[in-house]
Order: sequence, then C-alpha cells, then structure tokens
Amino acid sequence: MIRFALSFLLLLYSFALIACDEKKISLGFNTQNPTSEDYELQSSLCILLNVADSAAESQSMSANVNVRVHSELLSAYDDGTGRFLLRVDSASYSSDNRSVEEADHIQRYLQTQAVQYKMGGDGEMSSVRLDEMVALPDVGDVDIRRVFLKVQPVLPAGKIAVGDSWERQQVIADENGKQSVVYKWFKLEEVFERSGVKLAKLKMNVRYKQNSEDDAQIMESPDFILGSGTILFDIDAGKVVEGELLIEGKVRIIEKKLGDTIPDLRVRQKITLRSLRG
Repeated sequence: MIRFALSFLLLLYSFALIACDEKKISLGFNTQNPTSEDYELQSSLCILLNVADSAAESQSMSANVNVRVHSELLSAYDDGTGRFLLRVDSASYSSDNRSVEEADHIQRYLQTQAVQYKMGGDGEMSSVRLDEMVALPDVGDVDIRRVFLKVQPVLPAGKIAVGDSWERQQVIADENGKQSVVYKWFKLEEVFERSGVKLAKLKMNVRYKQNSEDDAQIMESPDFILGSGTILFDIDAGKVVEGELLIEGKVRIIEKKLGDTIPDLRVRQKITLRSLRG
C-alpha cells in the first residue's frame, strides 16, 4: 500500500513537471531565414537646463525624429548568427531650437544612414560602434544606431515562464576604444494572441553611465541614466513587433579648450518602434 502511494505521488509529480514545462516558451531572433522588415522608429528628445534659481524657468529644447527603416538579412552563418543591414528609407526631423536650414541638413543626413551588424539568436549585436547613448544637445546629426540599440531586447538562452526575469550587460565601445556598460533587465509579463500571432510581452529596464570624450569636450553623467519600457515579441517569427522606452537622466558637458562646464542637463527621451507588417 505504501509502495502504491509513493508510486502515485511520483506519477502526479511527473505530470506536474510536464505541465509546468508546457507553459514555458523559448524566445529567439530568427537569424537564418527571416523575411525583410520595415519599421517605424520614432524618438522624441527634450533637454532641460537646470538652473540654481528654482523660480527661474529652465532653458529647454526639443527634437523629434521619425524614420522608416528597412532591415534585411545579408548572410547567415553556421554558428547561428547572421549579418543584417539596417537602412533608413525615409526620415523627418523637427526641432524648436533649429533653423530651417539646420533641420533640412539633419533630415538629409538621416536619410543617408545605413549600417551593417552581426546578431545572434539572443539579439546580442556586434560590430555596432556607438559614441554616446544620449544625443548631444548641441549636435544636430542623429545616429539611428544609437536609438535602435537602446530599444533592442536581449533574450535568455533557456525556456522561460510568465513571471521569469533575466539580466544582461552590453559592452559598447566608442571609436577611441573606450568602453561603457549598459545594464538591461527583462521580465516576461504575458503571452497572448493578437490577430492569430502569438506574442510575448516583455518589461524592460535599462541603466548606464554616460562617459564619452572627443577632441572638443567631455560628456559624463553624475548618476545612472535610467529607462523603462515594454517590448512585444513575435514568438514564431522571431522578431520584435513593437517597442517603447522612456529614458531620463542628467549629463554635464566640459569644454576642453575653455575649461567651462555646462550646468547639468536633464535629458528625457521617448523611443517607439513599430513593425509596419504588424
């Protein structure tokens, strides 16, 4: 009787393990035979100048970028990675602190951007060189690579269930070989179907320290720059369908020639990414 009871309990435990495993899913980017994708990528940037007198109004500027980007696989490798092309097909730019000529120049610059990068099934990108993670307030040229990388998820290696979370670090090197680390945290919040497509909803938090330098100036952040948002991932197609990220933090700029330090700038940025295929 005792042996039968133990056998019955072991059988129930085995069924429970199977049921739990069936609820787990695997997430991975399709790097071997994906279809070409078109995305709408938007970035809204607001920069406020902190002033000592709290009664005084902060100087501010805002800039809005809206681009249509095309993504396609160039080569698939035996190690499961692929080389992709990310190309801007159309762009619009507006700012309340730019002349018409400056805005037109920036818009033309945006329309020329194209980058190749290598990506694994987890979404880790290589051969992408970034100078800084927050756009310089006094430089109009906008690098779409920087914006895209901020909202790019990094996926876990094993199966996960709703409620599971994971962390990843991304090391980014600038043109001078100086490295910075971006910390990303994810949580699987929900799995659902929409129009016959099985989607995973991911919560995402990011944090990093700004630390970049060129011949003219140094830009750094006194504290971590923080961001939070959500990602919708097409499980079967292995691609991002939608993404949104809100970022806020403080940066300071030190002019090398004059030795001047621009007071802390509060940067707020909203990034949205949407697949035009749905």
